[in-house]
Amino acid sequence: MTGRDAASPHSGQIVPAHELPVPSTVSAELQARIGLTATMSFPADVPTTNDGWDRQYNPDPAANRTRIDALLVDNNLVMEKKDIGGVHCYHIIPRELGDPENGCTIVNFHGGGYVGGRGEAGLNEALFVASVGRLATVAVDYRMPPEHPFPAAVDDADAVWLTLSSQLGPARVGLFGTSAGGGIILCLVQRLIARREAVPGAIVCGTPWSDLSETGDSYFVNRYADIVRYEGSLGVKALQYAGGRDLKDPLLSPVYGDFHGFPPTLLLSGTRDLFLSNTVRVERKLRDAGASSHLIVYEGQSHGRYLSGLDVPETRVAAQDMASFFRQHILPKS
Repeated sequence: MTGRDAASPHSGQIVPAHELPVPSTVSAELQARIGLTATMSFPADVPTTNDGWDRQYNPDPAANRTRIDALLVDNNLVMEKKDIGGVHCYHIIPRELGDPENGCTIVNFHGGGYVGGRGEAGLNEALFVASVGRLATVAVDYRMPPEHPFPAAVDDADAVWLTLSSQLGPARVGLFGTSAGGGIILCLVQRLIARREAVPGAIVCGTPWSDLSETGDSYFVNRYADIVRYEGSLGVKALQYAGGRDLKDPLLSPVYGDFHGFPPTLLLSGTRDLFLSNTVRVERKLRDAGASSHLIVYEGQSHGRYLSGLDVPETRVAAQDMASFFRQHILPKS
């Protein structure tokens, strides 16, 4: 079941073919990135193993490690591997914080369609926000399909949350993630509320994959404006993650779940984002449930484009937006 909007009984609108220019309203650095992706090609074969996805998402681990080391040095960060609640994680700490164990922590769940970003390949967002925001950050290396389909990722998120919230207090822990990472956070918070347990002090969900089916206006309006594709890519990842479940099951697609009792939530998207509808539908559900919700839609950006790199102004802006939100909600008031 895909839940395609094309199944509507009403006839659709035919849009003439036209050139989509690189937006002139973003930085020169981001314009260059967008221009490069316009000519990108993708592998014809879709991986069916975790190792296959690793090769696609991290084709040169040594080069990626060199890049990470440079980011750590340039931004005065310390990173160590850490087991939290039985889950492999990375603890990233700005050096000036010293030992922040009794302070606040933000926890990142990386994107990658639930199948990509294992190990150090999934550290970008955590490193960017820790660098700009100067906040102690935990990056969760959650289990992924095909070997570990749902609910493994949410179970890992749950285990990390229970450990950190018991150590620091729920109100002093924030959660953030993009795409699949945002979906994991929404599912975890709904699980906590269903168990009548405490929720995080605040969450940030960047362009969350809140509906694994191809349902929502921007799946079609931005089909070719965004480099991300559902057919042959996201749709395959969704099926590998779902493990036979209906893609509209609220346990997988949290937009169909209950948003009463949610903590303050910041949502990020872009005008060219395939997941713009995934994001605004969640924002509407939060408002209807009486939750505190804030939505930022970045100009000219496609799915997760704000993670382009610290040399891109839009990345620093987004990282600062996230950090400022956490400082407002989880840091002790002086």
